[in-house]
Amino acid sequence: MDKIKVIIYGCGVMGRKISQALLNKEIFKIVGAVDINPELVGKDLGEVLEIPEKLNIEIEQDADLLFSRVKANAVVLTTTSHLKDVFPQITLCLKAGFNVISTCEELSYPWKRHPDLARELDNLAKERGVTVVGTGINPGYLMDTLPLILTAPCLRVKSVRVKRLINSSRRRIPFQVKVGTGLTQEEFREKIENESITGHVGLLESVYMIADGLGWELDRALECPPQPVINEEEVETGLGRVEPGHVIGLTSVAHGQKGGKDIITLEFCANAAMEEESDEIIIEGEPSIHQKIIGGVHGDIGTVAMTINTIPRAIEASSGLILMKDLSLPRAVL
Repeated sequence: MDKIKVIIYGCGVMGRKISQALLNKEIFKIVGAVDINPELVGKDLGEVLEIPEKLNIEIEQDADLLFSRVKANAVVLTTTSHLKDVFPQITLCLKAGFNVISTCEELSYPWKRHPDLARELDNLAKERGVTVVGTGINPGYLMDTLPLILTAPCLRVKSVRVKRLINSSRRRIPFQVKVGTGLTQEEFREKIENESITGHVGLLESVYMIADGLGWELDRALECPPQPVINEEEVETGLGRVEPGHVIGLTSVAHGQKGGKDIITLEFCANAAMEEESDEIIIEGEPSIHQKIIGGVHGDIGTVAMTINTIPRAIEASSGLILMKDLSLPRAVL
């Protein structure tokens, strides 16, 4: 069996984690790497991954030049959460004839927030006969794909509620920054308003995917402003000790409404003092289903795994902009 040849686009924390995991999978072969960080450009990927041997894969800045001389089946793209920012990178990959699997949260369901960009990507991917899909642990699985899978034995579904609880101090530093760790309450509000921190990205995309998967026409979908979680005692985090009264994380909630009722509710809470992590899905219907994953699914490992495990599913899928709900059943690539 020929190996699946992969290019890594974005060699930050998540790109490096995915690269390391790909090296441990026999069916994959990394054939190129791209990043714009001058501290990484020109280095061997093996050096950046801090492994003993060289991989003879130089991290390059010019993606177009790399694409012109390297043959690959797919590009794993891990550069940003927002579709407007990643759109030029995706189009470059598609024009080169590569399937794209990206951790961009807004790509998981772009048809509502960015319909024009979604249409352009869909048309270009179909024109080139390749697939583009946004995935990850969330959005991509825990708060959309998994709830949809759990509705399979239901005759009727009245509502879907998902609650994800994370201890943010156990996550990578960029994530701790993203949820406002260490800020004063005033700094948190200012940074949320000017979008210098974003909180969790992708809740509305998950709401839309669940609604689409169940054939529900929502009257309204809304995401409430992220609310800070304030510590009462000193807390140790990856960013240092946080004094009482400061921010140690946030809670984000999104709703999908019909007939004045919340039929989809997604709640995401990440803070450095979370004692019990879990992922909980409650489906009200016939029959009702209540699933709780004790300890939760590790966010970074889950994102790495979802990205890697989606590569073969994307390659075998029909061309175009595809959603996770439309791929064949996600499963581990061993």
